[in-house]
Amino acid sequence: MRFIESILYKNGAYINLPLHQERMNGVFQHFGSRDDSHNLNRILPKLEMEGTYKVRLVYDMDTEDAEYDIEFAEYQPRKIKSLEVVSSKPFNYSMKFEDRTKINKLVKSSNADDIIIAVENHITDGSYFNLAFWNGAEWLTPDTPLLKGVRRTQLLQEGKIKEVPIRISDLGAFEKVSLINAMLDLGQLELPITAIESPKTVG
Repeated sequence: MRFIESILYKNGAYINLPLHQERMNGVFQHFGSRDDSHNLNRILPKLEMEGTYKVRLVYDMDTEDAEYDIEFAEYQPRKIKSLEVVSSKPFNYSMKFEDRTKINKLVKSSNADDIIIAVENHITDGSYFNLAFWNGAEWLTPDTPLLKGVRRTQLLQEGKIKEVPIRISDLGAFEKVSLINAMLDLGQLELPITAIESPKTVG
């Protein structure tokens, strides 16, 4: 079984590395691995580059010792102007699995630029991002994420967002949504709430 860490490298530094390490530790602990080689400070190369890069670290838990593949790519945010709420049956993406078959199926069901996944009427995540909604006074994030992303964790720890239940019917109470992930900070990619299309159901 293979897992991913997508890490932001910006102007000579890896961003939020302790939170990525914490998530990796959770994966290793979940599978009862005694391998102690998964220290990101040792795994990731020491670089001195200007600019913004996405570091894709893939690691394999099916071998006796974890194996790592590392790719660097200059980062350019996707252009997203529309989102569609897609309702799905419950599924597990509590760890950052490389296998995204279920999520990709949901994305293909929509004609919007990307999707918001709802499970049992509760808002969860987008296809590759967590969500924060602005109600005119504060940023709120769903308390039912599929994956607890590192940026989401950082923003919660800093008190910049608050975790609350958010249902499909609550969306109209917000003014805008911010897409957040390891590469995207709060407010970096925002859409008006009117950019969210009506929900559809996918099995």
